[in-house]
Amino acid sequence: MPGRIYASLPLAGPSGAAGREVLRGAELALERAGGAELVVLDAAGEDRDARAAANARRAAGDPHALAYLGDFHSSQVMRSAAVLSQAGLLEVTPVATFTGLSGSTLVRLMPDDAAGARAIARWLEEAGVGRLLVVHDHDEGYGIPVGRMCTEAARRRGIDARSRPVWDHDEPMAGDVGAAQAVLYAGVAGSGAVGLWHGLHALDPQLWLLGTEGVAMPRLTRELSASAAARTRFFGAQYAPWGFYGYEAMALILDAIAEGDGDRAAIVRAARSTRDRDSLLGRYSLDADGHTTSTAYGCFAVAGGEVVWESTTAER
Repeated sequence: MPGRIYASLPLAGPSGAAGREVLRGAELALERAGGAELVVLDAAGEDRDARAAANARRAAGDPHALAYLGDFHSSQVMRSAAVLSQAGLLEVTPVATFTGLSGSTLVRLMPDDAAGARAIARWLEEAGVGRLLVVHDHDEGYGIPVGRMCTEAARRRGIDARSRPVWDHDEPMAGDVGAAQAVLYAGVAGSGAVGLWHGLHALDPQLWLLGTEGVAMPRLTRELSASAAARTRFFGAQYAPWGFYGYEAMALILDAIAEGDGDRAAIVRAARSTRDRDSLLGRYSLDADGHTTSTAYGCFAVAGGEVVWESTTAER
């Protein structure tokens, strides 16, 4: 009987479209190479983290399971990695970016948030920004730590960087913005994002309006004036179509299974010893923690109300 590969991804809800694209990429890689049975588990739902943990337990308890492709969200990976590490089952997460992810069998294909902060700092330096204000939301799991990492990374580049929480409604911004040449918002776009963007642009039409990937939402970009859009840039770890990440995750799993000859421990060793691998995502290696060494990060502009690719930025 062929071994099984479990895929735990959101197939419905807000992340459903992206999850299905990741899955289709994984299916294409498997169709090309063959050699394993794919078991697809939906990880969407009101309690998505608990669902991911349940999916991981199902895979861990299957004696024919050889690997696990997932999960999608970092909070889910934190739950599934603990289960799969204990079971010695390889887990390849295609798109999770939280810096604190860990596990003895975990492989991460996207650069983490710390690498993203360093890439943003490099973009700022190349854009000639010497004074930066980082504004973050109140999320202790994302906006606050990412804002802190962006502030610290900018300072290491010699940029005068300050940070503060996002302003309350009708709270004056001018005094905090001061002589900043760029404002970077770290967090997720809320209902006040459009007003924030236009308010900052009104203070200084030459001010760079920057955001992490959680801000790059249609409800913001479609409401921006042409002049505000021209000064807007977003940064995100996704610099290729979602399907590419699913394809590479499955391709790496299949290569590790072939090298490991069906033994879970050997499969994990094979995957985590990856060095200078050429892939759809470019060349990368995995470090001692199973995390990609790639620092490539996407920079996105706004055109016609849509988020569009502009360039790759990376830590140097």
